[in-house]
Amino acid sequence: MIVASRHSWARLVAAIAFTIACMNVHVDAKQAPKKKQKTTAVKSSAKKSKPASKTAAKPKEKPKATPKAVESDSSVVKIDANDPKAFTKAILLDKQGVEFEVVGEEKQPAPKLVVKEKVKEDFFDFSMMLVPVTHPAPIASKYGMRDHRLHRGVDVSVIKDEPILAAFPGVVSMAKYNKGGYGHYVVVDHENGLQTLYGHLSERLVKIGDRVYPGDIVGLAGNSGRSSGAHLHFEIHYGEINIDPETIVDFPNWDLKPGVEKVSKKSIVRAHYNMQRKLKKEGTYVVKKGDTQGKVAKWFNISIEALCRINNLQPGAPLKAGQKLLGSK
Repeated sequence: MIVASRHSWARLVAAIAFTIACMNVHVDAKQAPKKKQKTTAVKSSAKKSKPASKTAAKPKEKPKATPKAVESDSSVVKIDANDPKAFTKAILLDKQGVEFEVVGEEKQPAPKLVVKEKVKEDFFDFSMMLVPVTHPAPIASKYGMRDHRLHRGVDVSVIKDEPILAAFPGVVSMAKYNKGGYGHYVVVDHENGLQTLYGHLSERLVKIGDRVYPGDIVGLAGNSGRSSGAHLHFEIHYGEINIDPETIVDFPNWDLKPGVEKVSKKSIVRAHYNMQRKLKKEGTYVVKKGDTQGKVAKWFNISIEALCRINNLQPGAPLKAGQKLLGSK
């Protein structure tokens, strides 16, 4: 009995020891997967974080790639207002949630009015012209060929000593007396490039250098110089180009004609050179043997002084047969 009991106890101890060993193995088995799961979780989180770090790095690279975007100490990206891509950069930075500031005064592009000004230069604007005579007055002599020479303006019948007005704003460039021609006359250079002349005045009321405005009195109408009665000799020039006043003014009413705000320069220049060809054909005197300056001046109906001035002659100098002379330019 005692032996049997010993064997029973031995079996019992062995059974308990086996049971404990199995329990330890089962615990270890349970703990091992947990460690693997933790490791796997760390690895998976690391794998997931890598794309996130790449995505976060892209916004930082883009501002660096922009040539004119400058990041200040306050981490605000500055964009030059004159950068042609400023608007695009602003949109990209706004989408990325990056603060930005547009700096510098935006320079306006060169206005295309330059082209329009070039177009305007092809025209004269006479719409602001004030006619020198303030009442209806008939023309006594028109612009064009007269007595083998060019009459470069119009002669208007006026009342002696009535006021003659400046046509445009400008500066008086000539105010003098010419015995053999204009008599007392005034020339005004205007800001629009034109020039006007007022001749045969009885009195000049301005001097060289005076600034005048439309309506200012430049002198009084008269009969001075080479004149047969009280009248105003009125001329309009553009440099060396003569302009027929009847192109602009409706005589005898002294009203401006329709369309004077846009008078073609090309047509004005063409008319001038057509008249110059006519002058060369009809207004040239070919000197014959025995001709004198007095005889030629009489043919042109001008003074000897004027003949010499126009043709660069010395007063009293003999003329050569075949020499060509002009009575006007």
